[in-house]
Amino acid sequence: MVRKTKEEKENTRQLILQAALDCFYEKGFSKTSFDDIAAKIGMTKGAVYWHFKDKSDLLVELIKQRLEIKSVNSKANNPSPANLQELRDFFVFEANYLETHPALQKFIFFIMLQVEWSDAVFNKVLSELGDIRKFHITTVHNALTSAQKRGEISASVDIKDTAQLITNMWKGAINFYVSERDSDYSIAKNFINGLDIILNWLKKEGK
Repeated sequence: MVRKTKEEKENTRQLILQAALDCFYEKGFSKTSFDDIAAKIGMTKGAVYWHFKDKSDLLVELIKQRLEIKSVNSKANNPSPANLQELRDFFVFEANYLETHPALQKFIFFIMLQVEWSDAVFNKVLSELGDIRKFHITTVHNALTSAQKRGEISASVDIKDTAQLITNMWKGAINFYVSERDSDYSIAKNFINGLDIILNWLKKEGK
């Protein structure tokens, strides 16, 4: 029996992850079985179990994979914002990237609408990845705090509430974009228009 090389094992692992995402997207997390995933790529269920012990493991790895892709693109194109213009640029990049990457749209649709977040599943993700839900609000909060220190916005502006408002707008825009699939809706245009209203108000508060 020929031993599989490290590269072959990784290729197989990636095939399983893609098949899992496709199945989760088509059937939902709870209704997908390892048999479904194996059949998708012509493998045995045992081969899938050899790489992943359960669906929670698959979910964690799918999120890790997406975070790694996001990290590479963010470092190359979108450093952490430190003022209002950079915050706007951050979201312009995020929105345009989402609109031009169907795989990301599929992933977000699955994560937001097709995972039954039981305590066991949620705690598994939390223990492996930390609270990744805080990424955007932390990014916004840090940018606004820096802008306030630079005098771009008034010291009277409540940074916490403003960061929450912008983050909630972003989450709502993403939810609408991936769930409604409205061809006339552009998250890059509609969300940024709303963001500009808030940022322009904040700039006036700094004068």
